[in-house]
Amino acid sequence: MLEKLIEEINKQGKDYKKYSNEWNVMQQLIDIVSYQPECAEIVLQDLAVKEMNLSSLVSKITGKRMADPYEIVKEICKFYAIECPSELPPEVWRNQNPAAATTVKPSSEPISLLDLM
Repeated sequence: MLEKLIEEINKQGKDYKKYSNEWNVMQQLIDIVSYQPECAEIVLQDLAVKEMNLSSLVSKITGKRMADPYEIVKEICKFYAIECPSELPPEVWRNQNPAAATTVKPSSEPISLLDLM
C-alpha cells in the first residue's frame, strides 16, 4: 500500500521542479507517510479526490508562505486528517533502521605499529 501511495504522490508531483517549495512539500508528505505507513490508505484515497490531491495540498501550504518545517508537517497532517508525528527532522525518520554495525573480530595476534607505516 505504501509503495502504491508513494508512486501516486510522485505521479501527481512529476512536474514539480526538484528542491522547489512545491517539491519540498511533496517530499514532506512522503516522509510523513513513510514514517506512519498506517495512514497510507487514508492519504491514497484522499489523493483521488480533486480537492484533496497533491496540487491542492501544495497550493494550500505554499500559499501560507510558512517557513517552519514542523508547522508545515502539522498543516499536511491536518489537511489529510492524519496523526501528526512529534519528531523532526525527516532525517531522523529515514535513519530509524540504520544498517547493523559490522563487528570486527579482534585478531589474536598483536599488531605492531611498524606494520601500519
